[in-house]
Amino acid sequence: MRSLATNRIKFGNRGMTQKPRSRIALIVLTALLVVAFAVVLYFWRQNVELRRSAQVASTGSQPVRRLSQGDQLPVFSARDTEGHEVKVSARGVGNTLLLIFSPTCDRCEAGMPSWIKLAGKLKQLKASVQVIALSIADSYTTVQHARTAKMPFPVVPFPDVELQKRYGATEVPLTVVVDAQGIVLAVWDKPLDDGEVGDVIESVCPECPERADS
Repeated sequence: MRSLATNRIKFGNRGMTQKPRSRIALIVLTALLVVAFAVVLYFWRQNVELRRSAQVASTGSQPVRRLSQGDQLPVFSARDTEGHEVKVSARGVGNTLLLIFSPTCDRCEAGMPSWIKLAGKLKQLKASVQVIALSIADSYTTVQHARTAKMPFPVVPFPDVELQKRYGATEVPLTVVVDAQGIVLAVWDKPLDDGEVGDVIESVCPECPERADS
């Protein structure tokens, strides 16, 4: 009888040690599945971005070319990252400043402080200028980036690839000044330096003072 009771105690102890091990194994397995899902999601988003970039770079019914002074831009409406409808290159609303970028572009990130500074100076000057950022990335990536970067202007993903072509979004960043008739007045195809911030202000708001107070 004593031997039988001892065996039961040993069996019970083994059962108790096996349960924590099972829980640990389940936790590890769950963690691995979460990591695997995150990796798959990351590469899926990268593939989407590459496909979109390839579409923009490819030639089709409307050949891709870079923007230049005198080009006419089409008007379109789209939702920004806050869900508000924005009319881009609208006629008769004054000059527009377009900031074309990609959240995955290092040069765009390098130039973002200059864009934010530029928007701040235009606001300080009370300029009648519409400032809009246009993203060539998908909506999800654009929304996440806009929330992190805290851009002080509407951020609108291009609704389709054809519009990207029409807006010359072959390389980013692009800083584009457009007049009230949708005509391109000036284009900067690299991150702006301090001197160029003043040049953009002079182009988009010729009636503004030469410089805003620092």
